[in-house]
Amino acid sequence: MHYLNFFLKSLALALWFLASNSQAYSHQNLPDYILAQAVSSDIVFDEEFDYVRLGTASNLLQKEETLLKKQTLTRRSNAKVVDQVIVNKAAHQMILMKNGKEVHRFWIALSDKPVGHKQFEGDKKTPEGTYVLDYIKQKSYYYKAFHISYPNAKDIEFARKHGRRPGGMIMIHGQPPSKSEYHETVQRTNWTNGCIALLNPDIDLFLSLVEVGTPITINP
Repeated sequence: MHYLNFFLKSLALALWFLASNSQAYSHQNLPDYILAQAVSSDIVFDEEFDYVRLGTASNLLQKEETLLKKQTLTRRSNAKVVDQVIVNKAAHQMILMKNGKEVHRFWIALSDKPVGHKQFEGDKKTPEGTYVLDYIKQKSYYYKAFHISYPNAKDIEFARKHGRRPGGMIMIHGQPPSKSEYHETVQRTNWTNGCIALLNPDIDLFLSLVEVGTPITINP
């Protein structure tokens, strides 16, 4: 480092000597130590100098506000539009509702024992009453699946009184992985174990419209 500083100072002196003997720089009789410092010294940060360009801070705030507005609009455009799901078992229908108006209607499949409220594990019945769609099952045997919050406290108490288990894992789900049994335009009826089945394109639409926490009312 010492040799580098010596070299830079020598170079600066040589340049100053040449400049001082030329017509262009004959009026600049600068001391050699000033030229040496100008070439070799480190830049010192001046704490009293305002290095921020005028308008930069306000521009950043404007950009942040614009970004927040865009994010808000994106969230609104992606917002789920359904506030209630209604299932009519006897009609094999699922109706998506928003503010009391029908948004969409699906043809559903149930089990081969569709009549009556689910009470015990293995009875293959679909629950009746009002529950909540409480989570989406990430790893599902079926195409996709949305869990229904059965059993509730009343269901559990009833089953215990009879020395039975209430069962669970009741889902709204798509089709099984066997392609030979599935056609996207044909809904087979009465084939589940108590769950509510949709066609794969229908479960995709369902998931795009219904969010976790949406109530579901299942009628006989």
